[in-house]
Amino acid sequence: MKCRSYARCLALVAVPLALSMLVGCAKTRKPGGHMDTPETHYKQGMKYWDADEIDKAEEEFKLAISLDDKFAPGYAGLALTTAKKAQGAEDTNAEEEGFEEAHDLADKAEKLDDDIPEVYIAKALVITMEKEGKEPPKKWLDDVEDEYEKAIDVDPENAEAYYRRGYCYKKAYEFSKAADDFRKVLDLNKGYTAEANKQWELVQKIERAAPGTDVGRRIALVEKISRADIAALFVSEMKIDQLVKKKRPKVYDTGFQAPEDKREMQVDSVVAKKDVTDIEGHWAKNFIMDIVELDIRGLEPYPDHTFHPQELVNRGEYAMMVEDVIIAILGDESLATKHIGSESRFPDVNPSHPAYNAICNAVDKNVMDAEMNGEFKPDASVSGPDALLVIRNLKELNKIP
Repeated sequence: MKCRSYARCLALVAVPLALSMLVGCAKTRKPGGHMDTPETHYKQGMKYWDADEIDKAEEEFKLAISLDDKFAPGYAGLALTTAKKAQGAEDTNAEEEGFEEAHDLADKAEKLDDDIPEVYIAKALVITMEKEGKEPPKKWLDDVEDEYEKAIDVDPENAEAYYRRGYCYKKAYEFSKAADDFRKVLDLNKGYTAEANKQWELVQKIERAAPGTDVGRRIALVEKISRADIAALFVSEMKIDQLVKKKRPKVYDTGFQAPEDKREMQVDSVVAKKDVTDIEGHWAKNFIMDIVELDIRGLEPYPDHTFHPQELVNRGEYAMMVEDVIIAILGDESLATKHIGSESRFPDVNPSHPAYNAICNAVDKNVMDAEMNGEFKPDASVSGPDALLVIRNLKELNKIP
């Protein structure tokens, strides 16, 4: 095996010592019971790893290796926990060294047994953890795909390989490929079905929403959207500034004013809006400033001139933001009060709810949906894909003459 760097060569020399320290001085131990097997500890370790309980996962992988110091999946598991800890390291050197060690552990797993999919899945995950968010997917996705292909070549019906690859495709914004892999997991029905079904439904929403900008694709992966996310979506995906200025009726001043005496000192008649005070350096600063200028209800600054960009948005609040856009698109100001005083149409929304009128308009115009049982769930969070689908529906509404 060729060394990628001098430092890596030194690391490879040190691997046996490092691994012995990981699993203790003794290479093997006797089983303490019928379930005390390398395979049992590896499976439990992977459950902990998926649950993000990294310390417990690491402990299980070490127990697996303590029973068999040539158990390849155990080293593959340790590669995952080592990479996860490196991913969260605050110090750059610690991060680099951690990933170097993770690669070495994955290489050792492959050397011990290159005929099991677990080692290639681990190598793919280590690369993903090391590169995602730091480099564009096009720079590292090919390497990840190669490892998953090796896993699938070894076991064409390995559900985990398809699930992990699908999840990687989703994070790399390859939504169609992700959907295909999640669908394959469901067809195989050999594990990861619940997880794959959830992810498949998610990417289906994203594909229907068809985000057209980098901002949209980024927010498509957000589990709960914030006020900053909404501002960015309205501006980038819908060009809300152009829409509102075009659709809102112009306001003309028809009152009589006496001619000004140019000899008198003039006093400003309009007080300029104060700047929003809590968005300096925020990634969505420009989007937020554009939205603030449009006076979209629910997206105004607070009285103290803060915007609270990271504040999460629920469905009721989103409906109120959307209502202003619906009124601008249709040019119908009567919608702002149309349902006030009417009986409740939703079992979980009282007519006195501040968002009740907006919810009715959003549902009536097919921009937002109620649940099958009639509930609207105004306090529920809004996911990125759900927010994007609403944007798409608003675009469709805008096509109505």
